[in-house]
Amino acid sequence: MKINPNSLRRLRERLGVTRSQLAEWSGINKRTIQRLENEPQQCQKTRKYTLECLAKALGVEENVLTGPPPESDKAPAYDPDPVQIGAQVAPKVRLAYDLIKRRYGVSATEVINMAPLFFALLAEGSLAWRSEKLKEVEETKSRLEQIEGFWRGGTLGSVGEGTLRDEGVEGEEDSIAKADLFGEHLISDTSIHNFFDPSRDNPFASYLCKLKAKLGITDDGKVKVGEKKDGDLVFGSPLKFPDYDICRDELDSIANGSSSAKVTLEAGHVKLSEIPEELMVEDAGEERAKWLEDKLSGTLKDLEKEIKDLEKKRKEVDDRIAEIRDNLSKGIYIEEGLEIGELLAEQVRLDERREEMAKRREELVRSLQKTNSDIEKGGDGQ
Repeated sequence: MKINPNSLRRLRERLGVTRSQLAEWSGINKRTIQRLENEPQQCQKTRKYTLECLAKALGVEENVLTGPPPESDKAPAYDPDPVQIGAQVAPKVRLAYDLIKRRYGVSATEVINMAPLFFALLAEGSLAWRSEKLKEVEETKSRLEQIEGFWRGGTLGSVGEGTLRDEGVEGEEDSIAKADLFGEHLISDTSIHNFFDPSRDNPFASYLCKLKAKLGITDDGKVKVGEKKDGDLVFGSPLKFPDYDICRDELDSIANGSSSAKVTLEAGHVKLSEIPEELMVEDAGEERAKWLEDKLSGTLKDLEKEIKDLEKKRKEVDDRIAEIRDNLSKGIYIEEGLEIGELLAEQVRLDERREEMAKRREELVRSLQKTNSDIEKGGDGQ
């Protein structure tokens, strides 16, 4: 099935969107859209995937795009009173929308339209989870009180009523009643704020981590939430929400395993929709990765090159150690055993240097993400 160029152009213009906006909505490259609008229908080579994405982005059935231009001047609408929204997002979030579209076939517009429901379900789920935990605390306290001498005259005999334990329970009850998702009421409670650390105790962030575990999602390539470092959750921006990664295996596939290609996308130098369509086919992995690597900025490119050189040197050292140990096991070149100590020290030095470079790369990517963040008004609200 081939797209009627006049139908595509008229539908896009009646929605009042540019080719760039339609590219964002659909995930189809802008140059492909331009070609489809200008190329005669009989000469087109259109993939079904392209047709599906454009039809969904324009809010019409596929046959509307392949048939004659619609006679009515009324633009199709997703909603009786559609409203454009604007929101500032980092390139990482914009990339996440593209990856969701690629994996699940759901556009950013559809995700945004459903976001209030998704958030309300998670919010109420977190409050219910906290209520259940609070119930467990009360039941434990009740059992302790039934142990003769334990609560009044024993271990907790000097605490009694009005204890920090009681104040903490009351504070949590009040926090839940106020739908205080992030424990901000607990932070302001002077009786317990010294014992509440938002980097460890943010209840909504903790719930999202627990939910992932409860759902049995063990593959971090699909969903990764708030990986802990030194016991603390890692937060994104804004600080209320845990840092996250989604569809990392999808990103690895697009980058063909190239860390430089991934950094190009993560830093916002290139959007998925900007990758030429001919490079997105399965057997064009190497060409796609090379194309992305060439788009990397100078400083990041230098860092990536140094990291690759360090990895190459590390492999050479590993190979040499393995060779010497093999010779020693055979009683050959015994004097080479003296070299192993130097090589092991070199391993440590190379690892430390690579870690240092990786941290610099991470900081630079975050800086570029912040710089490349912008407000994009339109159907995706990105």
